[in-house]
Amino acid sequence: MLLGEHGDVRSQPPSDWRGSFPLPPDIADLYDRIGPVNVTIRGYGNSYSLPSLAKLWDFQAGYRWNGLTGEPIDDWNDDWVVVADQGGDPFIFDRASCTVLFDHHGRGVWEPQYWFPDLPTMIACFAVLGSVIRAAGKDFTDAECSIRPEHRQRAIDRITEIVGSCAEAQAIVEGAGWG
Repeated sequence: MLLGEHGDVRSQPPSDWRGSFPLPPDIADLYDRIGPVNVTIRGYGNSYSLPSLAKLWDFQAGYRWNGLTGEPIDDWNDDWVVVADQGGDPFIFDRASCTVLFDHHGRGVWEPQYWFPDLPTMIACFAVLGSVIRAAGKDFTDAECSIRPEHRQRAIDRITEIVGSCAEAQAIVEGAGWG
C-alpha cells in the first residue's frame, strides 16, 4: 500500500488501545491490516497525521476533552473518535455510522460533515494525495503557489480508482484544498 511511502506501517494489536470504551472493530481492523505508526503524509498546506494505536486515545485531547484541564468538551459526540488530523482539523470516525467525518477546529462548535465512507478509503486517499505531491516535487505548484492542473488531475484519476466515482474523487480533492 502507498501508506508505507509516508512512514512506518505495521500491524498493531487491539491491546495497544488505551481508550475508555472498547476498541471499535473498524479501527481494530485498520490497525491490524494497515497499521499507521505515527505516520505523517505531506499535504497541500498542513500534513495529515495518523497516530499509532497506542497513541490514538491521547490524540483525542482537545476534541473529546480539554487538553489542559481534562474536562469533557460539551458538544463532542461520544460516538466520535479522531483518527487523523490536518493542522489540528480532525478526521473523525463515527462509531454509529462507521464513516469518516471532518471538521475545522476553533469555530466554537463541532459540526463535522461526511467525507469518507470508511477508514481504508480515507487512508488510501491521503496516501494518493501525498504521493502525488512527492512525485511532483518542486513542480507541484506554479509561481503563484497554485497546484498545477496536471497534478490535480492525477490525484482525481487515482482517487477515482479508489472510490469508483469521478464526482466523489473531485469532491475529495476539492475538500483537501486542491481547488
